[in-house]
Amino acid sequence: MRQLLTGIVSLVALGCLLPAAVGAAQLKHLQTLYADGEGVALKLPEGVACDEKTLVVADTGNSRVVIFSLGEQTLVAKAVLPLEGIVPLIVRMNSRGDIYLLNGKDRTVAMLGADGKTAGALKPKGLPDAQNFVPRSFAFDAQDNLYLLDIFAERVLVLDAAGQYLRQIAFPKSYGTMADLAINSQGTVYLLDSVAGAIYAAGPGAEAFTLLGKGLKEYTNFPTSLAIDGQGTIYLSDQHGSGLALIGKDGSFLGRKLAMGWEEGQLYYPAQLCINSQGKLIVADRSNNRVQVFSILNE
Repeated sequence: MRQLLTGIVSLVALGCLLPAAVGAAQLKHLQTLYADGEGVALKLPEGVACDEKTLVVADTGNSRVVIFSLGEQTLVAKAVLPLEGIVPLIVRMNSRGDIYLLNGKDRTVAMLGADGKTAGALKPKGLPDAQNFVPRSFAFDAQDNLYLLDIFAERVLVLDAAGQYLRQIAFPKSYGTMADLAINSQGTVYLLDSVAGAIYAAGPGAEAFTLLGKGLKEYTNFPTSLAIDGQGTIYLSDQHGSGLALIGKDGSFLGRKLAMGWEEGQLYYPAQLCINSQGKLIVADRSNNRVQVFSILNE
């Protein structure tokens, strides 16, 4: 009850400050996923990863991964992968369909092949200060280079597709809590600071992050995940605000989408987002025990 009241108070307070969503993009609800193909309900799903054909759900409360076929109309469950010793949080796929999971049990990155078989934990090669490596999130670029958000050594690590260390980008000097990162099609790295309410950017080959825009404090409560659409718009999952915030390429605020609730098209403590090249936005609607699918309609 206390968590519910906190969410309501946070949302009301934020609503008093902000106008209705005014961004160019509109969201059309397509489908809500509550269970796997056998009718076993999702439980507190934290992560989603998607491409043009596949949706992977980190069904955190059930310690498993559920894979759906992503078609033009509806999604159909096609596989369930039970996980032993893994509490799946964030999930990503590379271009080969390999699945990577942030394991909440020991803060390692677990790897699954495209066939669903466990391939062990990621062990970066040639990593400076390897003993101080604690990943919080990760993402792939178009070449399958892996970017790791290392909260212990305060850096973003860049590995090649074979896991070999390439370079690192230090966190900004002053920050709150780094929660997530994303890479756009041009290779720019975006870093999300949940506590400070800020997004930082580093262009291809850059050695440092710079603040994007003027910060997010007046637009969000506690954003925890970000994704980028084909137009370059940044979508933030505002966990405590139970909605989404849209940010332009220059850091400008474009508006909020969705709101707290239990009906379809509403969210309750959302977690990870993913966007595919077909303009589908998928949200791990964690505290509603479901995953929601939207179409992004750009005006």
